[in-house]
Amino acid sequence: MTMDLSQRLRTLRAQMAKHQLDAWVLPSSDPHNSEYMPQRWKVREYMSGFTASVSTMVVFKDSAYVWADGRYWQQAEQELAGTEIQIIYFGKPDVLPWNQWLAEHLPQGARLGFYGATMMVKAVADIQAALKSKNITVMTEHDLVDAVWRDRPDFPLDPVFSHAIEYAGQTAADKLGKVRLEMRKAEAQAHVLNALDDIGYLLNLRGSDVPTSPYFHAYLVVTETTATLYAHCERFSEALRSNLTEQGVCLQEYATFFQGLSALAGQRVLVDPAQSNMLTFATLREHACTLIEKRAPSVLLKAVKNETEISHWKNCFVRDGVAMVRFLRWFYEHVGSGTLTERMVSDHINGERAKLDLFRGLSFTSIPAYGANAAMMHYGLKEGVDTPVQPEGFFLLDSGGQYDDGTTDITRTFVCGPTTQEQQRHFTLVLKGMLRLSGAIFLHGTRGLQLDILARQALWNEGVNYACGTGHGVGYFNNVHEGPHSISTGLIDQAILPGMVVTNEPGVYLPGRYGIRIENILLCQEHCATEHGKFYRFEALTLCPIDTRVVHKNLLDAQETSYLNAYHATVLEKLSPHLQGKDLDFLKQACAPL
Repeated sequence: MTMDLSQRLRTLRAQMAKHQLDAWVLPSSDPHNSEYMPQRWKVREYMSGFTASVSTMVVFKDSAYVWADGRYWQQAEQELAGTEIQIIYFGKPDVLPWNQWLAEHLPQGARLGFYGATMMVKAVADIQAALKSKNITVMTEHDLVDAVWRDRPDFPLDPVFSHAIEYAGQTAADKLGKVRLEMRKAEAQAHVLNALDDIGYLLNLRGSDVPTSPYFHAYLVVTETTATLYAHCERFSEALRSNLTEQGVCLQEYATFFQGLSALAGQRVLVDPAQSNMLTFATLREHACTLIEKRAPSVLLKAVKNETEISHWKNCFVRDGVAMVRFLRWFYEHVGSGTLTERMVSDHINGERAKLDLFRGLSFTSIPAYGANAAMMHYGLKEGVDTPVQPEGFFLLDSGGQYDDGTTDITRTFVCGPTTQEQQRHFTLVLKGMLRLSGAIFLHGTRGLQLDILARQALWNEGVNYACGTGHGVGYFNNVHEGPHSISTGLIDQAILPGMVVTNEPGVYLPGRYGIRIENILLCQEHCATEHGKFYRFEALTLCPIDTRVVHKNLLDAQETSYLNAYHATVLEKLSPHLQGKDLDFLKQACAPL
């Protein structure tokens, strides 16, 4: 019988008492630090009922806390109402991240626990000094949730498949050669990878362990002469095994990974503390390995797209744009009918994408949000709830697809009917910021923090802000959120480089009222070189009209208006050959100059 939340917490606390623990941490991560995880690893969600993709839960003997950043504050208040779990509003002034908060609040001599395979090294390394000064003991070897979650799902075991060289552009052997070059620079004899998106990228392999991300569970160990993939071997066809052998990759069972690390005894091993779990570090140290703690070479390799990837990705955006236009024409025809609902919208856009060539699935669960629901940045449909769409105000749709030739992520805010002057002004300011960033020209070495102000300035001028980043990297038939770069108010010490892609998605979110977001994916390209250095610019890859009917034209300057009109001209040029009849008529009207 399924336990309710209070029973789960009681059972967990009984396990904590058995191991004499004062606190237990439940992160939003699996052994591979994946953003999206199969059900098996959603332990924080299982123990709290809070469904945000990113959060951390801390359970004490008589209290429990969940950290929610600005994207999820409203969601946390709704989902945790009536429970004993308290919300920590991460992102508000003077609110500490969970690890620093824990280091401050644990008493002298306390015993802290978490499952080491699901905790990344960096999270604990940041507070090790505080834990040591307080003589706090850390227990990492047990997974206490196993005793609570009686019907816990097993590992997914659907077949692993290859990502064709036609789309990948480089062989696994070529990519591993580049990794080995970086290993030699770091004087490393071996490199251990935990991150599933990096492993899939390097080996040109994909899976379906998570519906929205083409992962499969695996570890990878690379030496100067060998590469060993630890995965569930039954998932690999004979043809795939043979191809791996040709690429110099040996396949071993997933469950033997930690024992297999003994082969690295005494060696210098490159490991990424941001992507590696604590159990991996502990096992390597048990075998007297010298750990070289650096960012995995694959992180930057996969972030800078090659020419083949970029070329195919542009084709992908054309097909995805066609699906969006067909959806938009349908939406505007039905928005005044009185029968349209959020779930109908979600089903329709998902259905349009499913018709497309090379479609593999959604890149994340679609976010169809009408009115006040759009004020929750990561709003999601709930079972048994289906909000009607009224012929007034705004509807926000954030959606995307996974294809053999790319990953898409697009947000548009649609005008459903009459809007207030305030709504129109906020919509225009969001668009203004989005256009300013899209048209940016910037010097080599520029970080996302330096570009972020372009998207926010028009909103900040009127005392408005959004509590999230402006943009994130995007994988190529891979994770929809990808580092190492981003555009945000936080310092990420990674320059935006040619070949990198990043989203551009400013917004306005007014709880209980409405939300607005407009998002395109941008590609960084070379612009010019002068005596002052190299300069870069962005090309918009996303191809879809922006609803301009409520735009206050006087708030856009000539450069912004020119960029918007040029963008719509490109959308019309790229998409019109693939549309006919009413869809083509709609596109022409939607792309008319402002």
